[in-house]
Amino acid sequence: MSFKNKNMFNKLISNLPFNPSLIDQVSFYAKRLKREASFRRLGLIFIALAMAIQIIAIVSPPKQSLASSSNDLINGGIGSVSDAVYHCQNNTQGYGTILSYYNISCNNVAQAQTVTLHSNDYNGQLFSMGRIPYSKAGETPVNISGTNYYLRYLWSWDTWGSWSTYTALKGTSASGQTFFILFDCGNLVFIGLPPAPTPPPQPVCTTKEGAWYQGWGFWYRSPDGDVNKAIQPIATTNPCVPPTKPACTVSSGTWYQGWGFWYQSPDGDVNKATKTTTINPCVSTPPKKCPYDSSILATDAKCVPCPFNQNITTSNKSCRPCDNAQTKEDKTACLEYSKKASNDTEGIADANNTTAKAGDTITYTLSVKNNGKADVEGFVIQENISDVLDYADIVTLNGGTKDSNNIVKWPAKTIKAGQTIAQQFTVKVKDPIPSTPASSSDPGHFDLTMTNVYGNTVNIKLPATVSKTAEVVSTSLPNTGPGETMIFGFVIVAIAGYFFARSRLLSKELAIIKADYTAGEF
Repeated sequence: MSFKNKNMFNKLISNLPFNPSLIDQVSFYAKRLKREASFRRLGLIFIALAMAIQIIAIVSPPKQSLASSSNDLINGGIGSVSDAVYHCQNNTQGYGTILSYYNISCNNVAQAQTVTLHSNDYNGQLFSMGRIPYSKAGETPVNISGTNYYLRYLWSWDTWGSWSTYTALKGTSASGQTFFILFDCGNLVFIGLPPAPTPPPQPVCTTKEGAWYQGWGFWYRSPDGDVNKAIQPIATTNPCVPPTKPACTVSSGTWYQGWGFWYQSPDGDVNKATKTTTINPCVSTPPKKCPYDSSILATDAKCVPCPFNQNITTSNKSCRPCDNAQTKEDKTACLEYSKKASNDTEGIADANNTTAKAGDTITYTLSVKNNGKADVEGFVIQENISDVLDYADIVTLNGGTKDSNNIVKWPAKTIKAGQTIAQQFTVKVKDPIPSTPASSSDPGHFDLTMTNVYGNTVNIKLPATVSKTAEVVSTSLPNTGPGETMIFGFVIVAIAGYFFARSRLLSKELAIIKADYTAGEF
């Protein structure tokens, strides 16, 4: 009842004693108020039910959809510190090996504290580790026990320019490095790119000279005792144990040959070598120099020509199959990886950054070129196609095999110097295209894009369904949180309850007035 109608109602009641015929209008208002109270009662019931559902949702929130993906270090993530310790101790999916690589012990994990982590914390320098390459910002591969993992900026998963919030464990490794473990996926997060682990220290033999490195060396010395001509000390695998003494093979000349022990300071200062002792000396001609390196002897095992450059020895740092290689054995560093995809259904030769339709057939070609000077034997072409299989089914692998982790591999081959080899597999886009929500732990999972990385990145987009469009839009809406929602709900309930009670009160007042009128009290 509006303010104007209320004034008219009050005027009607006040004039009733002077004009009994107004009782008909009083009856009209009574019926109207009764109907109004019924509608307000119904509205209050629905509002109360909505509030009850909201309270249940807050007390028992729904679990995240698709809480795991192939990118997760721990399938399904963790729920507590004890969960993380369990996976560390049991080396679930190689988790213990990964932690150990960064000097993180299971005890370090047990002492971690639960925190809230934002993707832009620490000046945006947080890096998260996953199993699948996505070509995200800052993506850096790291090989741990023969398996490649990928570090990238945590904020690279954000959408719509907003930062993301994660529940995580925060701990400190044995080497003093801060680490985080995300609850949703078990992925490790570091502040900046974590440095490569330092190798274990060399064994030290304690002598009366002090804690110096001790080893055995091979040298030549002239009969006049010129110690400056001592060359090429060679440390043994165990510096505290002398190697087997070699036989003296030279027969004439003016040089002595023998073995002795030496001391060297930890900073590598060879000038501190002391106490050389000649053992089993013999006379020889001055030793011949190596034709590939005059700084060593021709009889030295290091005097072997480099297979990639006949003018230097194999021990020379420049003896490498290519410029990218760090050592002569590092042949895989010379390999160049590339990938392309074609949409066979639409006749698109280069399908990268195009949009595929339901039922389209896509053929991926993986190529490897050997830019080095040495053959690479036993090379296996393999890649993870988990993101592709979100929206497609395999048609043929052309001799390849797929394991439970969606890693496709083909039989090992030898890639000759300068040669390029390739493998193909074909998939078919699902029909209908899945509308599965994106994973909370891996936003790249079910994101309407088939992403594949093999040297370069190939992205094939999918058309958005109505539900996926709503999902993308909803990520940009403000999150008011349960507190604000509950306050707003209680205000609505209070207002609805007030108007319902008011209608009932007025209805009762009219019933009293009618009763008094019938009793002749007006």
